[in-house]
Amino acid sequence: MKIIELINLGGPINWVLSFLLCFCICQCIERSLYFFQTRRGGTRDVVLRLKKNMSKKENLGEGQKIKAFHSECSILYYEMNRGLWFLNFIASVAPSLGLLGTVTGLIAAFSKLSQGGANVNIQDLSGGIWEAMLTTAFGMIISIPAMLCYRTFKRIIEKRLLAMSLYDEAENVQS
Repeated sequence: MKIIELINLGGPINWVLSFLLCFCICQCIERSLYFFQTRRGGTRDVVLRLKKNMSKKENLGEGQKIKAFHSECSILYYEMNRGLWFLNFIASVAPSLGLLGTVTGLIAAFSKLSQGGANVNIQDLSGGIWEAMLTTAFGMIISIPAMLCYRTFKRIIEKRLLAMSLYDEAENVQS
């Protein structure tokens, strides 16, 4: 069975889920490439970038240096988190859309059951039940990897934030 046929069997909700899957894959690839490219020395790269940017601001007063450091940290934090809200959104919405597809599939099955009365053919019911199960599975298939990627990326960010805070403490001790 081809993927397009499988998506069609799941009904229109599966098409929405398919588009979400495409966006999810693109976002995971983009963030993976970003974290891989900025990984060089792991969290050391973040600290080196901070040192480089802070060395340009040596002529500032102590209060201004602290503000500049926090500003640099905020920019790095925003850069690392860019687009992760979308992965979190997909991980949250995909199961709900899958359940919506389940409900619409079961409605279709029971609608055929009520129209056919006692002469209901099992094949008439199976289409709606098939749609219901496909959309539920598809929603979970999208949600689980999206959440795994989201949590993995957030963990990388936490490690880099820890490195930035350790750099801040080391700089305050040296001052």
